[in-house]
Amino acid sequence: MKPTGGGQPASQSKADAADIPGRPDFVDSVVQGNLPVPATVVRWVTPERERRTTRPETAVVYLPSPSPEMRYFGDCFAHAYIFPTDAPCKANPAPAIGAALPALRYELILGGYGADRTLRFRTPEDREAAMARQRSPLPGAGVTVKLVREGETSDVHIVRLETLAHIELRGYPRELRSVEEIRSRCTSFGSLLEVDPAYFDAPDLAPVRAVVLTEHARRIPRQVRIRWGRAFRNVVPVHILRVWDWSESADANGEYVPIYGPDAVVPN
Repeated sequence: MKPTGGGQPASQSKADAADIPGRPDFVDSVVQGNLPVPATVVRWVTPERERRTTRPETAVVYLPSPSPEMRYFGDCFAHAYIFPTDAPCKANPAPAIGAALPALRYELILGGYGADRTLRFRTPEDREAAMARQRSPLPGAGVTVKLVREGETSDVHIVRLETLAHIELRGYPRELRSVEEIRSRCTSFGSLLEVDPAYFDAPDLAPVRAVVLTEHARRIPRQVRIRWGRAFRNVVPVHILRVWDWSESADANGEYVPIYGPDAVVPN
């Protein structure tokens, strides 16, 4: 598959090539670290109609796929929930958890995801042994201890990311001209897969062309407002050049094939 080229046709310069309804007007992206503030920033006062009086209840962040080492590490954890919710043993859950998992070795740490405690096992195999051997309800105690694997708790929502979008970030400041900074600007709507290598030799404020993997193209905002501190911003319009299914860019092993070929700049 070839990219749409070093530049889009003039007829597409003012509108998205892929017209996706329902896209958010903008997302904010805060610059971290002590990077120099570009001369192209503008002083920005958020209009009253855009100010939030309360924090949003949820935020979507797209992260790179974990390495095999991180997957192994995560597979060593489980979360223990004690029922009923008013059980006296919840004040000191270690004995109840020990009774539910006899003769098994693990480390108890503070609970995450609303659990009473989180258990760290030596290996994923040890965790699976605990999942199979847990005794519940505890005999004569009227208490149930339920183990849940890392990533399977009720407040974790797993979605399939199968939509690819070729996007263009226009008026992008050169002070953020690195693949990691570009990825940071995209994390609220997609996982960055590649960047057009020609961009890194382009003039300041040249458009960035990149491919992101997302749940749906309607998550891609019409603007990324890059915030430098409290008062300054770069407003970067986001144009969608093309949308297609992951399967169209996968090789025989299911791995992504960059549209910019072997010279594509790919995040680590």
